Amino acid sequence: MILLSTAILASSCSKKKNEPETPVNPPTSQVEELDITSQATLTVNIENTGGKTAKEGSSSLVDNKLDTKFLIYSFAKTFYMQMEFPTAKQIGSYTLTAGDDADDRDPQTWTLTASVDGSTWVELNAQAYEFFPTRTQTKRYDFINPKAYKFYRLNVTDIRGGSLFQLTEWRLIQMPDSKQRTFPISSVETIVEGKNTLTFVNKTGDLNATVKAGLLNVFKVNYQKMADVYNPAAKDKVIFVIEPGYKGVAATWGGSVIRYDPDWFRNNPKDLDVVTHEMMHVIQSYPPVADAGWVTEGIADYVRFTMGLTNAEANWSLPNFTSSQSYRDAYRVTARFFYWLEKHGYEGIVIKLDKSMRSGAYTTAAFWPANTGKTVDQLWTDYSNNSAL
Repeated sequence: MILLSTAILASSCSKKKNEPETPVNPPTSQVEELDITSQATLTVNIENTGGKTAKEGSSSLVDNKLDTKFLIYSFAKTFYMQMEFPTAKQIGSYTLTAGDDADDRDPQTWTLTASVDGSTWVELNAQAYEFFPTRTQTKRYDFINPKAYKFYRLNVTDIRGGSLFQLTEWRLIQMPDSKQRTFPISSVETIVEGKNTLTFVNKTGDLNATVKAGLLNVFKVNYQKMADVYNPAAKDKVIFVIEPGYKGVAATWGGSVIRYDPDWFRNNPKDLDVVTHEMMHVIQSYPPVADAGWVTEGIADYVRFTMGLTNAEANWSLPNFTSSQSYRDAYRVTARFFYWLEKHGYEGIVIKLDKSMRSGAYTTAAFWPANTGKTVDQLWTDYSNNSAL
């Protein structure tokens, strides 16, 4: 049995004169930081098909084990999980533990609400576009709550993808006023530019204002311009998430959610065309294509090179050819090869390549001879013999 643990910090207390026996809003001195999940009764409005006590039933949400989980097959945006205590409790923190597989089943957006009577609800905490980078990872959410409530409800309105939802654990932590805080800090802004809408989610609380303005500017200047060239039917809603939990510069998830590592921009504040590269992935929207990851990344860096706004300031460029390179290296190496093709008799090849990828028709064996009269290996040989741009 693998047990979850929550750090418990006890505080001493003494009863005040004329103090009621069971106050609705207990004084700070009577509340200690404590995981009190076991005191509550859990209910869900969508249950596992096998029932609450099935192997993946809702009872697994609160069994304090990492090797069990709750799973439902028909997630709906009205889904919630609720805990009811025998008496009102002052909750100031909760934890969620992701499932052991299939990260598209993770909760992504939710609110925590509370009620005295189970009828009127108040929002205590909200999270948008959350991310669990590792399986069975536990994340803690702290918030300010000066009152005690009998009912607490987690309303999950969005998951990473698909129709299945899973969660390993949901724990509620009682918290005195003196120890309450808001963490992680998260803000959500909506920016409309023409027919496109950007949702900007900042989970750092301290993103540099100049960097933020630069990220927004790249979206405003480049997104529609890129879509006009490559995919006029591209998504008109894009989400930027500044995510401390993500390590790796940037990545596009679920088609239109782009996560950025804030540490990268702290160290490289001029490297704003990371946005151009990632937005191209949103515009690409390719289906799975076998043996073509190098094409996807090569096109994205080609677009960054040809349409980027701050490449020079960021000291970003395409590398000179060397004999150790391959067109399959992807990113900048492949981007330079594509740019060379455009300048040496194959103008428009990148647009054709992009369309072929998006249609799902692309194969390395067929595309290049059909559109250039040569195999990609023959083209690479031509490039290696005279790589000057």
